[in-house]
Amino acid sequence: MTHPERLGKYPITGVLGKGAMGVVYKAFDPVINRPVAIKTIHKALIGQDLSGSSTTARFKNEARAVGRMAHPNIVAIYEYGEDDNTAYIAMEYVEGRTLSQILGGTPRPPECDILMLMDQLLAALDCAHKHGVWHRDIKPANLLVTNAGQLKVTDFGIARIESVVLTQITSTIGTPGYMAPEQYIGEGVDHRIDVFAAGALLYGMLVGHPPFQGSAESVMYKVVNDHPVPPSKVPDAGRPEFYDAIVARALAKKPEQRYASVAEFRAALAKRDLSAEPDTSETTVIIGHHNTPAPAVGVLEPPSGVPRSGGTPVPGWDAATLHQVELALASFVGPMAKVMVRQAARVHADIAGLKASLCEHLPSDQERQRFLVKFSATTLANHVSGGSRAGSSTSHTLPSGHGGSSAGQAVGSSVSPEIVAHASKVLTSHIGPIASIVVKKAAVKARTQEQLFVLLAEQVGEGAERDKLLAALRKKP
Repeated sequence: MTHPERLGKYPITGVLGKGAMGVVYKAFDPVINRPVAIKTIHKALIGQDLSGSSTTARFKNEARAVGRMAHPNIVAIYEYGEDDNTAYIAMEYVEGRTLSQILGGTPRPPECDILMLMDQLLAALDCAHKHGVWHRDIKPANLLVTNAGQLKVTDFGIARIESVVLTQITSTIGTPGYMAPEQYIGEGVDHRIDVFAAGALLYGMLVGHPPFQGSAESVMYKVVNDHPVPPSKVPDAGRPEFYDAIVARALAKKPEQRYASVAEFRAALAKRDLSAEPDTSETTVIIGHHNTPAPAVGVLEPPSGVPRSGGTPVPGWDAATLHQVELALASFVGPMAKVMVRQAARVHADIAGLKASLCEHLPSDQERQRFLVKFSATTLANHVSGGSRAGSSTSHTLPSGHGGSSAGQAVGSSVSPEIVAHASKVLTSHIGPIASIVVKKAAVKARTQEQLFVLLAEQVGEGAERDKLLAALRKKP
């Protein structure tokens, strides 16, 4: 077939895929100066049916559903348009692979990767549900994973929009094995069908295969009547009992017995603590390195002769420093923080490189900025307490203009305990619980109250945030 040179304002640069309904193109947005994906459908197929039951109606449904949301883990839709022959959706172009492709290489990813992927998926679904949108077809093929390990939910073509009357929707739209019992038996459905599908996905990654397998008829019977073997009981899966109750609740036959929301599901998984587990730094699989294609999911073997071990120190780095950085990152990525930090520390020899590398794994500018604040507070706490990279000098001085002496020296500070308490309270609202440590250590270095405030304000960078913090610190307690 002949492909157009452009669609709307978008010059076509390549073909990403073809189907009976239309073609998905790679194109370029000349206004924003970015690549985009253009999903097309032959205009002759576009009808006026808004029920959502026809395949063609799903096209407009996708634009309507996703167009109302903005989330780093949902493939963004920029524009719906039509020309003489084609209707199209301009959407975010994602460099990466589908989770289906990834699991094809390694059906049972490391636990840290599973937690990372599930956390992002459930965050995306939480956003969708809050906008009254139920995806209805969560499965590995509809989840993209970028080279940096960021998950993106796509294909909202059969999404149910709660506020739109879609009178002819059939409940049996979906993918066998990920559809909830109520979808098969024709009962009313709500957002908890996505909870069920996410539970099926989690089970599959834990044990290496979906919870319900067989022919379409066999799968339907099992979904409605059978309970899958708990993950910890599946031979060779090697998963902890922690997941058994979580999976069982997510896959409950009756919607009211499942998690009431994906946020509740996400919170249950967040309780998993990998810090006491054997070191998995050598088994990171989904997260790629800067300018390096993402490796296939699976265990990356350590160099010949290097054994796996738990808690192995990273050469050239102080363990306490890395642990504090892990804690700062954990509030954004969960248990995966330990793996990310240790990987970055093996590649980068300084704090600046470590910081830049870790920021690459955060999906939004807002999260990166918040992490940088916590990161700066963490490194300051280590700095003023005399900690440093292993093998480097432990003698430090305050930034220019602050006076002070080496970190190990006692300084006769005029900062009163009341001011320290006030500063801790104020800084906590900006960087969290670590504030008390930062303030206490910085107070040892500061000769005056104002020096303390300026030093603490530097932990949030420049601009309005810094000015706001300074004003709050200077306000009399």
